[in-house]
Amino acid sequence: MNLLQSLEAYTNAQKGVGTNFIILGFILLIIAAVFAFFVSKSQMATGLKWGALVAGVFIILGGFTYRNFSEKTKNDAITIYEKDATEFVQFEHERMEKVDKGFLTYQIVFAAFVIAALIVIVFIKSPLAKGIAFAVAILFIGQLLIEGFSHKSIREYTDILRTEVNK
Repeated sequence: MNLLQSLEAYTNAQKGVGTNFIILGFILLIIAAVFAFFVSKSQMATGLKWGALVAGVFIILGGFTYRNFSEKTKNDAITIYEKDATEFVQFEHERMEKVDKGFLTYQIVFAAFVIAALIVIVFIKSPLAKGIAFAVAILFIGQLLIEGFSHKSIREYTDILRTEVNK
């Protein structure tokens, strides 16, 4: 597989992440709608409804932004490749090393939000706060899973670039 095909495969995988964020957002909006129209008006239901609504809107916006960012990054990389393939390899290698190293940090942050939400659910007595915490936990568990599956594409592209740099 040549470098541009590898870049295309990586970009498509990252656009898939954006699409999955959008799907997660719609799932959260559906949860908010169900709790708004079909569940009792308890404090916990209200918290979950509003938490899911806000989280859903933000992750949908994030998904569209991430898809556009991935496409822009690919186009910028192709422009560099067309000017100088060696510069492209160096530029992409440095960028992907940062992405690969940052992956663990993102996963830890997402896990910290899940743990914080679980602590609120278990130890805080406010039903409204528990409802919001459930929505936050759903959001960040979804993000952990989505990003976890995307790590394979990050690794593969980074490995291809490492091989090119070491030639």
